[in-house]
Amino acid sequence: MINKQTEELEKILKNNFAGDALAENFLQRIEEGKITRDENPKSHFCIYFAAYDPTAKKVFIGHHKKSGFWLFNGGHIDEGETMKETLAHEISEEWGLDANDFEIKLPALLTITEIYNPTKQPCQIHYDLWNFIAVDKNTFHPVEEKLLGEFHEAGWKTLAEARELIGDKNTSSAIDFVEKEYFV
Repeated sequence: MINKQTEELEKILKNNFAGDALAENFLQRIEEGKITRDENPKSHFCIYFAAYDPTAKKVFIGHHKKSGFWLFNGGHIDEGETMKETLAHEISEEWGLDANDFEIKLPALLTITEIYNPTKQPCQIHYDLWNFIAVDKNTFHPVEEKLLGEFHEAGWKTLAEARELIGDKNTSSAIDFVEKEYFV
C-alpha cells in the first residue's frame, strides 16, 4: 500500500541513494509492506539521529539498555509517521529537546541490522536510516532523565574512544562515515 510514509521513503532512497545496492534492499522491503514495528514487530524501519561536534571532533553515544551496545540515539518509525515526525518524537523522547532547534538533513547512510535478543525485544531486522546532526558540545544539553530512559550512560567521545566502546558493525560504519564526511 502506497502512503505518504512509503512515498517519502521511496523518494529519499531513489534520489539520495540511486544505484546503491543496500537502497535496493530497502526498496524491496518497502514493496513487501508493513514497514513499521506496529505492523511487523520482527522487520521494520528505524531512524538514527547521530549527534557530532565537527569542531571538537567528538560524537555523542550511549550504552544502550536493550541492546547492550554503545550506540547513537535512534528509534522506530511509527505507523503513518513521516521522517520529520519520527525525528521530532524521538528527539523529544530521548533528548528532551525540540527537533526544530537542529538543522536536520536527509539521511546520509543506510544500514541493515540483524538482531537476536529475544528476551528483551522481538525485533530481528532493522532497516536503518542515519541522520547526522552537527551540534556544539558546549551548548548541546540533552535532559539526563530522558537519556537514562534508554541508556545506562551517554556522553561525548573521541572517535578513538567510540571505536573502543562500539561492538556492532553498523555503528562502526557510522563512526567511519562521520570521520570521512564531517571531520575533514
